[in-house]
Amino acid sequence: MTEPAIAPTRLWSDLMTLASIGALPHGGCDRLALTDADAAGRHLFAHWCREAGLPVTIDAIGNMFAWREGADPALPPVLIGSHLDTQQPGGRFDGPLGVLAALECARALDRAGARTRRPVVVVNWTNEEGARFAPGLMGAAVHAGSLPLAEAYAATDRAGRRVGEELRRIGFLGQGKGPLAAHCYLELHIEQGDRLQHAGKTIGVVEGTENNLFLLIDCWGENAHAQATPMRQRRSALLAAAAPITEAEQIGQEHAPAGSAGIAAMDVLPNNRINIPHHARLSFSATHPTSDGIEAIRTAIAAAAVRVAEQTGTRIELEPAPVRPAVDFDPALGDAVEQAAADLGYGTMRLRSRAGHDAIRMAPFCRSQMIFVPCEDGISHSERENMTESDAAAGAAVLLRVLCRMAG
Repeated sequence: MTEPAIAPTRLWSDLMTLASIGALPHGGCDRLALTDADAAGRHLFAHWCREAGLPVTIDAIGNMFAWREGADPALPPVLIGSHLDTQQPGGRFDGPLGVLAALECARALDRAGARTRRPVVVVNWTNEEGARFAPGLMGAAVHAGSLPLAEAYAATDRAGRRVGEELRRIGFLGQGKGPLAAHCYLELHIEQGDRLQHAGKTIGVVEGTENNLFLLIDCWGENAHAQATPMRQRRSALLAAAAPITEAEQIGQEHAPAGSAGIAAMDVLPNNRINIPHHARLSFSATHPTSDGIEAIRTAIAAAAVRVAEQTGTRIELEPAPVRPAVDFDPALGDAVEQAAADLGYGTMRLRSRAGHDAIRMAPFCRSQMIFVPCEDGISHSERENMTESDAAAGAAVLLRVLCRMAG
């Protein structure tokens, strides 16, 4: 047996080939969950898995599991992977890097003639992004038991299409099962921030995630003619929504650099040029490393809503929502990542993820750990999302080394 090693050119070729599915004019990708483009990406991944001798099972929420048997198949496996769905627009690396690097790790074991004691399972989780169907991190949540399958099936997109229906339509409403237990879960991902780049480090040892808050803000006014209604009689929900948008940005600035806050989406009714809007719904999100910090942000946006409603003569309501609390990853796995990077000569730093990932849903299910690599200027969820071939290979090499240790 030779030492297992990543083939950097094959990994990069896989990333670029997958990126041609749903490709956008400026280098990004559009493979929203359970669209035809997502289905095409899934079929390509399944083809590569079968080509590598890995049988693929698909569970009831569409998660894809590619199995490499271990010497003792009765042992709980090591899970490695991420997701293939993207934002709209999205980039080429957010998610796919983790799935395709995991597949390349399985190939590396084969090339080296290495047999692990534990099985190794490469996974593509369904609807991580949550861009089309909420909530995100859906497939991992269903697998880990924190989201009922029926609730996931009932989630709808803006056109009213349901998750269950779309899984059936694209042919990924599976009957198989994922691992009922796992020894651990490992996920490689671009950082989606610029801390590694600024520090000049290649590998991020992710200690966990931060507190996240998502709120819906409903602004209510009255319908009226957009041209004929005198200014003194107008009660525009869109005008009422303008102030929380700027207030949210200001709150984010006041809690920076530790925290962030802002409005990411808005729906307006009736949304035509002749009617004054009677309803505007805003999607507010925030993050902060401390629970006190995230609650201070919630208090600030609630106070701003009361103030704006009084000023505009409208009604503003905040939909109650719990904080998605910070999650800690397994310290021993973090140490293993740090040691693997050191053995390979890569500089490391410890940090926490500000964004959500499938690993936070897996953390209560089994020991979990993420590995970050730099992305250019920290840009993600954008056609400008970029990284280097060498950083992709470095992250995959560290992932492979930790995998070999964990899988025996």
